[in-house]
Amino acid sequence: MPLIFVNQKFARVILILLPSISLFSCISNDINIWPDSLPDRQHFVSAYHADLENQLVQSKDQYLYWVINFYGGTLVAPIGWTSMQAIALERADPSQRLELDRSLNTLGIRIASEWSKANNGRAIDSRIISIWGSILQLAFEPETQYRAIQLISNDVYSLLEGELPSSEITDLRYEQKLGLELFSGF
Repeated sequence: MPLIFVNQKFARVILILLPSISLFSCISNDINIWPDSLPDRQHFVSAYHADLENQLVQSKDQYLYWVINFYGGTLVAPIGWTSMQAIALERADPSQRLELDRSLNTLGIRIASEWSKANNGRAIDSRIISIWGSILQLAFEPETQYRAIQLISNDVYSLLEGELPSSEITDLRYEQKLGLELFSGF
């Protein structure tokens, strides 16, 4: 009798694991097959080669793997930059979509180029990305959205230039500057 119980438990574990393994196999981040939806791979290869310190702790393949994750999302953060950009463009004033698309493409390249570095050597981390993602999702009105993207762009520049410490990137900063309530219920 205990043998059947063990086998039933084993069968349940297998039934749970198989879909998970299948899901992982569907989410392929093969850096040799660069997705057409991403900016040109050379942007990121150049950014990788420009940072000698990061090259000491991270391979180019690892770096490019994280670039793909930035755009496509991960199991932990399923909404990647590509989806965020699509949401922002959908909400934008139709007359401003082309300009906004260009701005978001440039912004995405700058953020991905930094965020994809090894954890200990980057100015933009996942905490900051999650704040910016919340802002982009909550900025419903085109004017608020425009101001949010401008503020994020300015902050990216300031972070990369070392003019703004990452500790300054907080929910409260954006709530105050944009008049949003990000996490008022928490």
